[in-house]
Amino acid sequence: MRMRKFFLFLTLLCAALVLVGCDNREKLYVLNWEEYINRDVVRRFEEEYNVKVVLDTATSNESMYNKIKNRAGKYDIVIPSDYMIERMYQEGLLIKLDYSKIPNYDASMFDPHLQELRDNYFQGNEDYAVPYFWGSLGIMYNNKPGVKEGVKELVEKYEWRVFFEKDLLPANVTVGMYDSSRDAVACALLYLATTRRDDDYSLNTTNPEHYNMVENLFKNVSYSQWGTDELKMSVVSQNLDIALVYSGDFFDQYYFALETGADITFDMHMPTERNNIWFDAMVIPNTATKVDLAHAFINFFLDVDNAIENTIHVGYCSGITEVIAAVREDEEFAEIASHPAYYPGAVNGEIYRHLGQDIALRMDEILTKAKIGR
Repeated sequence: MRMRKFFLFLTLLCAALVLVGCDNREKLYVLNWEEYINRDVVRRFEEEYNVKVVLDTATSNESMYNKIKNRAGKYDIVIPSDYMIERMYQEGLLIKLDYSKIPNYDASMFDPHLQELRDNYFQGNEDYAVPYFWGSLGIMYNNKPGVKEGVKELVEKYEWRVFFEKDLLPANVTVGMYDSSRDAVACALLYLATTRRDDDYSLNTTNPEHYNMVENLFKNVSYSQWGTDELKMSVVSQNLDIALVYSGDFFDQYYFALETGADITFDMHMPTERNNIWFDAMVIPNTATKVDLAHAFINFFLDVDNAIENTIHVGYCSGITEVIAAVREDEEFAEIASHPAYYPGAVNGEIYRHLGQDIALRMDEILTKAKIGR
């Protein structure tokens, strides 16, 4: 009897393997960030269109760019950030969208502040990119009672200054800086603009003297940690007191703590006077072989019900006005959606622009010198 069950098991296993191996559905290749999409919504798309969605992830905008530029894969959808979308557009790496195939799209569906950013972005950007999520830079900090008293007050009072004026902080307060040349330099430019009350210190400056000043700023400070995703984890584990993070970094941890019932011993402050506002968008690269399906994918994720489900799962702020209102009313998600750092529309912020290879190399040089203390 056991032998017969064993052979039955083998038969079923082989049949399953054959079915998997004989999946003749069309494949749609999507290049995205880690944990940045609701797979249940993806599965519904697969069922509706009889297609297999193959999800690949990237760790940076630059790696996304390299995969498309070098044609490392036949990606049909990519979800990069603002400045990288501009670069891809300038280099002819994007396919112009056919909005007759995206009936759920309407420019009026997006938050007015996000739409204003798009209006002031590069001309024609709406022909190539559909907003996915948006957010800002912020300052994540240790907020555990009785451990580092006063950190919250210092962060809220001094904002960007806590990263460059070490005398403002007690000696035992540790600070982490984002290990990305674009973001570290942006933090320094935000500091200069704030302390000097000078609008010339744009996040998109091309003035060489501004970059010299940024380089000199980093010569006078040192950080307990350089990192990207590690920074948020270090604050949560109380190994770091203050860190430059993206709003999504914070909400990723905040959402997880709420779901698991863990103590929330951290918080985030979002400076509103001067800041960076970022948005990621769905684009179709010139590597696409399933262009019609790619349009259908974008349309599917613009459906309000799907967008609400995707937003609640991912934890970032949607750009769709109706979705923002809906998640604020959701019983489980309302605490996140009502946090002061969740909605970037209240921020006086700039989006990153593509400034060319020379300035990108200059930023990389500043970061390299800052990390080795030069």
